[in-house]
Amino acid sequence: MREKSWWWWVALGAGLGCFAFGVAQLEPFEADAVQQAGLLAPPVRSAPQPTFVPEPPPAEPSHDVPTLIEASSEQTDLRVQALAREMAEMWTRDPEELVVAIDDAARSTPSAPSVTLLLAIAHAETNGMILDVSEAGAVGLAQATPVAYREESFDGKLFVTADYLIGSRAYIMKKPLGDADTIASMIADKDSPARRAKAKRLLASAKVLRREGIDELDLLSPYASKRYFARIEEMDKHNKAVLAKLGRLLEKGTRAQLRSFRNEVRTEYRALKQTQLTSWKKYQNQLIAKRDIMLEEHFRLSHKEVKRAMAYEASEYLGEHLDDRFSAKSMSRFLVRHLDRKGVEARKLAKSERDVERMTAALYNGGSHNVKRMLAGLIRTLPETEKYMKKVPATRRRLDGVIAGMPLGEGQVRTLR
Repeated sequence: MREKSWWWWVALGAGLGCFAFGVAQLEPFEADAVQQAGLLAPPVRSAPQPTFVPEPPPAEPSHDVPTLIEASSEQTDLRVQALAREMAEMWTRDPEELVVAIDDAARSTPSAPSVTLLLAIAHAETNGMILDVSEAGAVGLAQATPVAYREESFDGKLFVTADYLIGSRAYIMKKPLGDADTIASMIADKDSPARRAKAKRLLASAKVLRREGIDELDLLSPYASKRYFARIEEMDKHNKAVLAKLGRLLEKGTRAQLRSFRNEVRTEYRALKQTQLTSWKKYQNQLIAKRDIMLEEHFRLSHKEVKRAMAYEASEYLGEHLDDRFSAKSMSRFLVRHLDRKGVEARKLAKSERDVERMTAALYNGGSHNVKRMLAGLIRTLPETEKYMKKVPATRRRLDGVIAGMPLGEGQVRTLR
């Protein structure tokens, strides 16, 4: 029995070996059929190994990088598709529509910044969610406020309410009080001749910047009353008196007097900040509610479905009937103009040409009134703006790489922007 059993196992092993060899010789479609029949186990795929991603190099100026191509319409389509694919990798909503809208606007303006820089700003603002309304009352693809919109001489329909006006006034007029709080706190925390000297230098900067942003409020004149602007004048005179009093206290006041002054100013500042936040929040809610009602009435769908499936069509409808800042076409043109304006401002503030792009991004995000105060030392840090200053050049470099890596058609050359 042992001998027969041994030969039986040898025969069985040989048979299985022949079967396995036969399966290995099957054509791919036959092997698939065998696998589906359950005779072969599915192949085991090893998990992808994590790859090391090096730290990106320092941002270089965008005008030194090949970003645009003098090309045929076919080559342009390829460029748009390549940029859209890369934007999709960055979790951008409706990337191709976004690229087309911004590319069209840039082509219509000879002095436009590079398309990749424009896309980097648009991505940083909304990730392609072009119907968004921010807590500061900024709207659309470029997140324009009513003040910024009118600054670029656009004359479309605007949704402006008393809440937006009140919030904007509080936002600008509170800043000199914040400066006074910062300066007085230096001495209230620790008094010394060196600190007093530094406080005086900061006070000189605060006096120069006191009216920064007030001229922007003048752009709201079509929507505001005379009393609105009279109140701005009253608040400006008060701020001037506050800074003058601070100067006298820095000369002869005691630490206790400066602490008392600081506490009074801080109370005023916080009250105005609360007015700003409350008013702008009401404005945001009003505009969102109006937007959603209009979308549902016009498209006969839920506003969520409209925003998900037909955002660009909805943007033009809302731009015409509610607020032009919703229009993707208008906001692409606005972005070109406003970014160009911020670039001019940035060249006056940047320490070197290599820093212009970062400063441009900072001004677009934080506004000149905040950035100038940060540069003067009146604001210690602007976390959101500082993050923005890094993100925008990094995104622009990434998109430049897409364009630089594209094959050129016959007779085509890259141009520097």
